Amino acid sequence: MNTARLGTTDVEVSRLSLGSWYTYSRLSFEAGVELVRTALDNGLTFFDVAYYRNSPHTELIFSRLIREAGAKRHDYQIAEKLWYFSYPEESLSDQANRMLRRIDEEFVDTLIIEHPRPGMSVEKLVDEITEIVADGRARSWGALNWVPEDLMRAHEHATANGVQGPALAQLKYSIVRRNVVEEQYRQVVEQTGMSIHASDTMEGGILAGVLNPERHIGIDVGEIREQIKGTVPKVLEAARRLDITPAQFSLAWCLTNPQVASLLFGATRPERLIENIEAVRIASEHGAEIRAAAEGLGIDAHALDAPYTHDRPLIGDYVA
Repeated sequence: MNTARLGTTDVEVSRLSLGSWYTYSRLSFEAGVELVRTALDNGLTFFDVAYYRNSPHTELIFSRLIREAGAKRHDYQIAEKLWYFSYPEESLSDQANRMLRRIDEEFVDTLIIEHPRPGMSVEKLVDEITEIVADGRARSWGALNWVPEDLMRAHEHATANGVQGPALAQLKYSIVRRNVVEEQYRQVVEQTGMSIHASDTMEGGILAGVLNPERHIGIDVGEIREQIKGTVPKVLEAARRLDITPAQFSLAWCLTNPQVASLLFGATRPERLIENIEAVRIASEHGAEIRAAAEGLGIDAHALDAPYTHDRPLIGDYVA
């Protein structure tokens, strides 16, 4: 498994990261241990964990699983998330302390904060989260679905105050939803040096051929999901011609973008996990072929003027 650095920090993570939404809560304890151990044995060491209101014990489950799998703290990296469920009554610092107790860790490798709500001060949020980084509770921090303008403001405020700016932007990015990252965020990523943490790359399983997923999946930014379903036959055919699975095709395509440090996906079966991990090698050895095969599959160029707007009451992609 290749690794990459988060932004300009010294935090090194695996190119693939395993998500926790609807993952561990769907498994027996033994199956969860096997999944985590399989990930570690195959070089996937970056785990995205969070508190979810519809699955509130995820962090506790993961904490037990990673220890039962025999991992030491230097064996893995953790991304955690902070939300605004009770903010500002509960500060980001207090929320981070509660999170660390739940996950039973002294620090996380990156702490991802969701996009500011209307009326929130970007500068105040940066001051709060960089205090958490400065005292060692997090090694870096990132932004979930922040608009480019706020990312730039955060970077400039951090730079002016001599503190760490956002190391990553976690955004939807896929063969079909490519314009958000490649056009709308390209300039701010280039100017700041931050990385992309790609998410929802398989559109909840749709791009792997599951047109009607039974479980809840991420929000449909731009309301283009029906168009995406119409693209699936082309995705399946392109993967078939390359003699790889549709999931491998989708993952490998994203990994060919050098701005993507790590790609977040979900899996509950070890065999599916191993299949997806193979996408790292495929991207490395056959990147040009992958990019050529995906030519023309993007459909979101005119879906939205801005991918995440402040007037939408979102709770991230992960909480309905």
